[in-house]
Amino acid sequence: MPKDNHFIRNTAAISAVELFWGMGLPVVIESTFLQLFLKNLGANSFLIGLIPTLFFIGISFFSLFSGLLTGHLRRKKKAVLTLHIIASMPILVFGIILNVFGFANNTLKFFFILYTLFSIGIGLLLPAWQNYITGIYSDKKILSGHSFMWIAQSLGKFIGGFIILKVVSKYSFSSRGSALIFTLVGFLFIAGSLFFLFTKELPEGEEVPSEEQDVSGKHKFSKDFKNALHNRNFLLLLASDLELFSLITILSFYANYAVTYCGIEAGTAAGGFVILNYLGMIGINVLYGKSPSFKLKHKYITGKFISLTAALSLWFFSGIWAFFVVSFLMGMSRGARSLVYMPTIKKISGVEDSTNFFGIAPLLTMPMSTGIPLLSGAFLDKFSYLGSDSYRYLFLALAVLITAGILLLKKTEFPV
Repeated sequence: MPKDNHFIRNTAAISAVELFWGMGLPVVIESTFLQLFLKNLGANSFLIGLIPTLFFIGISFFSLFSGLLTGHLRRKKKAVLTLHIIASMPILVFGIILNVFGFANNTLKFFFILYTLFSIGIGLLLPAWQNYITGIYSDKKILSGHSFMWIAQSLGKFIGGFIILKVVSKYSFSSRGSALIFTLVGFLFIAGSLFFLFTKELPEGEEVPSEEQDVSGKHKFSKDFKNALHNRNFLLLLASDLELFSLITILSFYANYAVTYCGIEAGTAAGGFVILNYLGMIGINVLYGKSPSFKLKHKYITGKFISLTAALSLWFFSGIWAFFVVSFLMGMSRGARSLVYMPTIKKISGVEDSTNFFGIAPLLTMPMSTGIPLLSGAFLDKFSYLGSDSYRYLFLALAVLITAGILLLKKTEFPV
């Protein structure tokens, strides 16, 4: 196929993007660093739980506009690049603010405002990016190409974990150290985005005339939205993300649990956990990338069972090696889901341009993505008098939700 002729070029380019973004992502998404940074600024568990909630609200609502912004474009590369740079700016601005003013009375407020803008930016770019990086590959090569990409991102996150560990060990969570980290992340995001320029897209169909763009975009979105609501397997697949958002909630709190109640040093939790997490991601991507005969559904289910093992481990064990193993297992699970999610949505949607399906998905899962972390934070605040048991009961409850997600996934029929 013509797309296969550009496999090496496209894989190298998107892997370079993800390597740079991967170095910054441990600071701002599913972050042990943010948990401890916010706690240092005086945030309670509810505010810490608000981080994934804000992130998924941004994705849920603003992903809907991604298809309207890019769906009519025959060539989407420039749009994907521009959206990545826009999303990078709030993090860079926050780093600059910390550099200039240090910690002040409004630092927490500024952080939440800029993090909200970052989340909106991710919401706008995510479906366009997902559609773009699935569209540049043939069905035969997509898992192989994405495997290299996710390995590159995981390697970047692994490097980012070491950077966090070094900076936190030297500066703790001082304004100087935090400013250095956020500024570096902003620059890494922008620099990495530029590698999209080296990708080669082979667009299908024709560009929609400018006077027809708005009408055609709205018509396609409406059609795709109706199809999504009547696509049983699409809905079951999204419902199975009970597991995903339960795991993300665990990721949002387990570092504070480790530091507060289990005698783990802050630098280890902020950086060491990240390193093990992304080693797990690299491992599962290597394994899945070398097993093309292993069906998508089996890969999906295996990842969710690994999540369940990680959640139950936090109920039974609290030593440092248990946290290292759990971090590794959670990385494996997240890596498995990342690799199989986009090809699965593409196939289940049954359409060539699935940008709208990628945009609709976070809206339909928003009650889970926003509700589970927020309610978990409220639970930890309300039952803080239980000490470490408040966390352990939460992890057990989340293990139950993970089990429900596995059962829903087993009911989902995957395209061959």
